[in-house]
Amino acid sequence: MTESYDFDSVDWISAGAVGEPGRRTFYLQARKDQATVALTVEKSQVQALSTLAQRLLARAGVTVTPDDLDEHAQRLVEPVDSAWRAASLSLGMDETGERFVLEAEELTEAEGSEAATARFWVSRPQMVALAAHAAFAVEAGARERCRFCGRPKDPVSGHVCPATNGHGPLTV
Repeated sequence: MTESYDFDSVDWISAGAVGEPGRRTFYLQARKDQATVALTVEKSQVQALSTLAQRLLARAGVTVTPDDLDEHAQRLVEPVDSAWRAASLSLGMDETGERFVLEAEELTEAEGSEAATARFWVSRPQMVALAAHAAFAVEAGARERCRFCGRPKDPVSGHVCPATNGHGPLTV
């Protein structure tokens, strides 16, 4: 069985990506004392995490702004060595909006096998930093989008645009 993690009051937490646009791998990374854990996640999970965190923070009267982004402090710690891939993430907040809990469940391949879990308890300032950096990470390495169909362009192989039937630029 894969190892589970329970960090009561993390020292640091972040979500980010490693790699070139179009080929990035996204991670959730947390540290408690000398232990650092990285989990592989999907870009959509990081985006949803940022959105939900901002909604929960808003319920606590906190608005996340671009000024809350500290790219240097929130950068993933290299080398990123993933413990496992997360199938699901969930986020909750205590009644006062001072502490948050981020839970992840492992994606397992064998049916019936017990999935590992991770639980990270996060302070309000840490959640603000996580929400700001997660939103930044999703957009910072985003690929250029096609002006006709809005789909991302691959920096190496280009783009076959359905708006042009896959044949060169659209002429007006």
